[in-house]
Amino acid sequence: MRLSITADDLGLSPGVTRGILQAHRGGVVRSTSLLVTYAGSEDAATAALAEPELEVGLHLDLVGGAPAAEPSRVRSLVDGDGRFHGLGAFSWRLFTGRIRADEVAREVRAQVALARSWGVPALAWDSHRHTHLLAPVGRVVGALAREEGVRWLRRGVPPVFPRGARPGLVALGSLASGPFFHGVPGNDWYIDLSAWRPTLDATAVGLLAAHPGVGEIGAHPGHPDGALLARDTLVGRRADELALLMTPLLLTALGGNAVSWRVPA
Repeated sequence: MRLSITADDLGLSPGVTRGILQAHRGGVVRSTSLLVTYAGSEDAATAALAEPELEVGLHLDLVGGAPAAEPSRVRSLVDGDGRFHGLGAFSWRLFTGRIRADEVAREVRAQVALARSWGVPALAWDSHRHTHLLAPVGRVVGALAREEGVRWLRRGVPPVFPRGARPGLVALGSLASGPFFHGVPGNDWYIDLSAWRPTLDATAVGLLAAHPGVGEIGAHPGHPDGALLARDTLVGRRADELALLMTPLLLTALGGNAVSWRVPA
C-alpha cells in the first residue's frame, strides 16, 4: 500500500496557493500540482519550491487560463481573445474533430518547458478538469509523458464503485485513455475529494489508506478570493477541504510516513 495526497490548482489564485501551502505545512498534503497558465503561476511555483517537503508536479491546463505557447500556434485550443475554451466547449470541439492533436502536443510541451524554467521538475503529471483522461488528449499526453521521462501520470479509476456523475465520468475516461499511458508509472486508484459523493469526512479519508495498491487522493484546498471567483466554479468547497486536510484526527491517522510523494526524491 502506498498513498499520495495531492492538492491541485497551485497558481490558480493567490488564495488557492495560500491554502495549498497551509494544507501542507499544517496538514496531510505532501504533493501539489502547478498550473503554469495564470498570472500568479511563477510566484506560486517559487513559494512551493521553498517548501523542502512538498513535491511539485504539473497540472496540465487546456481549459482554464492562457496558453503557454503562442496563441497563433495553438489556434484550435483558444478563443478569439487567445484564451482557452472552457471545458464544455473544449469537449465539444474535441469530439467533433476541431481540436488539433499537434497543437495539444505543442501546448503540453510549452507548459512543461515553462514549469522547468521555473525549477519545477514536472515529473508528475495530472490535469485541470481531468482533460488528459479524454481519450484523444490521452493519446497525445501518454506519448509525450514517455518522451519527457515522466514518472507519474494520474489515472482516475476509484477503489470502489463511484457514486455521482463526475466520478463516474472520470473513471470511464480513465479506462478509455489507460492504454495510451502504458509504460508510464502512476496510481492504481484515485479519489477526488471535491467530486466524491457522499462527501468524505476525516474518518473516511483516513480509511482510504487501507486500500491496496498505489493510491492518490486529489484535493482542492484554498481560500476563496476574487481571482478564484472570476476563474473557477469550485469555490466554497475549497475552504471545507482545507479544514478537512488539517483535521487532527486525519493528521494522527496519516501522520509519519503514511503519505508519500508521487515521485520519490
